[in-house]
Order: sequence, then structure tokens, then C-alpha cells
Amino acid sequence: MYLGSINDRVWEVTENDFVILDPANSTDNERANKQCNTMALNTIYNGINSKVFEQVKDLEKASEVWTRLEETYEGTTTLKSDKLYMLKDKLSNLKMKDDESIPEMFYGLQVIINDLKGLGEKVKDEDFIHKFLMCLPKRFKILRTIIFRGGLNGVSPNEILGDVMTEDQYNNNDDDEVVKKDDDDRKKKSVAFKASSSSKSKIKGEAKKEESSDEECSNDDSDDEVLALFVRKFGKMKKKKGYHTRKRRDHFKNKEYVRLCYKCKSLDHIVVDCPYNSDNDEHDKKNKKEMKEKKERWSSRRRRKVDPML
Repeated sequence: MYLGSINDRVWEVTENDFVILDPANSTDNERANKQCNTMALNTIYNGINSKVFEQVKDLEKASEVWTRLEETYEGTTTLKSDKLYMLKDKLSNLKMKDDESIPEMFYGLQVIINDLKGLGEKVKDEDFIHKFLMCLPKRFKILRTIIFRGGLNGVSPNEILGDVMTEDQYNNNDDDEVVKKDDDDRKKKSVAFKASSSSKSKIKGEAKKEESSDEECSNDDSDDEVLALFVRKFGKMKKKKGYHTRKRRDHFKNKEYVRLCYKCKSLDHIVVDCPYNSDNDEHDKKNKKEMKEKKERWSSRRRRKVDPML
């Protein structure tokens, strides 16, 4: 709802009250003001709801309706001044949040500026731009210095926002490249560290193997020495106690020893001259001959099994 778009005189009648001195004999100017008042009331009534209409339906002039609406939604003069101080304090303490983007911060600042203007405070674009640049993060320090040196006269806030967004895009691209480079360097370092650690582990493993082999050799040598020492001591102990010592049988020194025949146990002869051997000679020869024949037959059978051509 913008009353000035209908007619300039409609807004003048709404903002400033008018008076009709003689309703029966009104002038052309008074009739024109009355007609503009009717147009303003119609426009206001179309822009409010039924609850608000109940608050202003008893009024006949647009200026009175506008004043009541201002007091209802903007407050009195005291309330306006309080709101004005609150908005100024909010503007001075405004900072960009960590989870807030640059456009969001810009539009939030724009809302505060518009509220100040709505309460009658005059805010220049230079002040708007200065506050916006001071709220930016530290990475825009160079851009902020360049803009301040160039001057803020004749520059709109939207132009400054475009410059800041362009710089932010360049910074993001550079950050992506730096992050990518850091990742590559980190990967290379990790690969080099793994290679060096593996080589060191191999060297340590070989050194441990050599040490273990040396220890095993030294342990083997020490074990051999201990075993040899044990054998020597055990041998000495056996000699002292007389284990496995061969006692020479000196039968020849015993004069009472008499040789006997092995077969008949006679004292008159030895086994060679034993008469019982002559009785068994023929039987022994016969047995030997049979055993020899059996061996020959068995060997021939064995050869036939090995070589069937025989």
C-alpha cells in the first residue's frame, strides 16, 4: 500500500490534516481534499484486516487513521526513541557469525538500516558500506583497505557486496588448491615414512636375525662346553665309583684252574679229542649237505622270479 502512487495530494491529505470551513459552501480546493481523503481511507481499509479495522472504523479522516496506526504499530514518540536507541546499539555491535554467510550478514544489516530509516533516522550509504566492510572476516583485510583508500562516495552497497563475493570466490579456489596440495604432500610424506619405516624394520629385522644367530651360536657353543664339562665330570665320577671297569681275568695266574671238555665235561681230554664227536660226524655232514641243497634250490627259485626268461 503506497498512497503516493495514487496521487500526491492523497498522501498530503493523509499526512497533514485538512479543514472545511463551510460544508454547505465549500470551495474547489476543499472538495478536492475531501475526495483525496475518501481515496486514502479506501486504500487503507483494503490494506488492513478486520481486527485492525475495528480499531479505526470510528474515524472519518485518513490523517487520524494513519496517526492511530502509527501509535499502534510504531508506538508513541517515547517508544520510537527507545526503538531507535535499540537499533543503533544493535548496529554498532553487529558482527558476522561463524555459521553465517556474507549475503546473510549483508541482508541482516540492511534490515537494521531500513528499520532506522523507518523511525526517521537518516543513514547514508557510506555508513552502510563502512559497517558492512568492518564486519567482514580478517581474510578480507586487503580488499577492505583498497576500498577505503578508493573512497566510499558514489559507490552503492550492492556494488561492494559484488566485489566481496568475487574476492571470496577467489579465496575459496585458492584454499581448495592449498588443501589439495597439503593432501598430496601429506600422502607423499606418509608413503616416504612407510618406506623408511619398512627399510628400518628390515634393517632391524636383519640385525635381530644376526643377533639371534650369534646368540644361537654362542648358546650352542656354551651348551657344547657345558655338555663336555658334564661328560668329563661324569666320567671322573664313574671311574671313582668303579662303573663299567673291566677287571682282567687272570686265570693263568690261578694254578688251581683245570680245563674241561666242552661236550662231556671230562677232565681227561679237550673238546677236540672228545670221542663223542666222531659218532656225529657223518650225521653232521649229511645235515650240512641237505642245508646246502636247500639253499641252492631257494636261490634258483628266487632268480626265476626276478628273471622269468631263465
